[in-house]
Amino acid sequence: MKKKIILLLLLAFLLIGCGKSNVISLKNGKTVKITPSETKSIQFENFNNGLISLTIPKGWKVDIPSTIDYIHYTFKVYNPSNPEYMFFFGMKLEGYMKSERALNWQKKYYPNEIFAKLPAISPQTTEAFYKIWNQSADYSNKNEVKYSYFKHINNFEVIEDLGKDELGGSILRAKFTTDAGTLSQGLFTASVKSAGTYYVSENIWNIYSSQIDVWPLMVYNIIYMATPDDDFVNWQPILEKCLNTLEFSETFVNGFNKEEQSVMATFKANQKVYDAMSDMIMDSWEKRNNSYDIMSQKQSDATLGYERVYDTETGEIYKAYNGFTDDYSGERYKTITDDMYTKSIAGYIEK
Repeated sequence: MKKKIILLLLLAFLLIGCGKSNVISLKNGKTVKITPSETKSIQFENFNNGLISLTIPKGWKVDIPSTIDYIHYTFKVYNPSNPEYMFFFGMKLEGYMKSERALNWQKKYYPNEIFAKLPAISPQTTEAFYKIWNQSADYSNKNEVKYSYFKHINNFEVIEDLGKDELGGSILRAKFTTDAGTLSQGLFTASVKSAGTYYVSENIWNIYSSQIDVWPLMVYNIIYMATPDDDFVNWQPILEKCLNTLEFSETFVNGFNKEEQSVMATFKANQKVYDAMSDMIMDSWEKRNNSYDIMSQKQSDATLGYERVYDTETGEIYKAYNGFTDDYSGERYKTITDDMYTKSIAGYIEK
């Protein structure tokens, strides 16, 4: 019996020794613990409503307006305990004017139509679309989805243009503030399209007055993923997985094609609804300029009282309490280099 107990103790010791210790010894003989980052312990689950399916973090919610049709299908994935961590997808928004002149013309002659109520997108770019996001969101929340579904994106500021998507829209890395005042960061794309032109006289009573193009714009493939600014590097791969696993059912595709062709048969570029542009967005993110990551992460660490170290045996990066490297005398944990600020953290070293 005694031999069996000794063998079990030896086995337990070996198993513990083979794993990574969750404590670190300091110079003064005391120990500090390692707390894993939330992103390292996430479990995933599948969402499927018969129209779309995707993989989401366990416990997160998928919200889809009940009034939405196929061509305007919209959903968002978010953490119910902190909705500032989210992924948004919209097939199509429409009814925007190309200029303030066109918008004013609509307001003057057709004030009750949607074209007079939505903001103009000028110039017709992805950045300009997100600059007027809040006005568009307020209209949709009031008249279409009937509740506060579209969240505000305040003070939208592009950090870097990462290139074009398949429909010609830009993939933007940007920062913004939420209504709660949280500085946030995300990846954004949307493709602003016009199917043609329709010129009218600025004054309908004077055929010789200047001409205005009042043909409306449509915005396709509205996708963004966002978190609080200092956490986006950690969560971007998780949100990317939501996009990467998105699939549309045959029912959805057939319904989308039927509705879209009935609205505008001449527009063909968005027929391939399975193309969620995941590879393109991921590739753009990998090629980003890292200077913003380094600057913002350093600033965040200084504000919150952290310094970063990496495990020389595993390569994992940790946020340690300020002063850890002075307290620690071993060789395993060393101060990170600047390029390591672009990588996600494995956890925290805390007293």
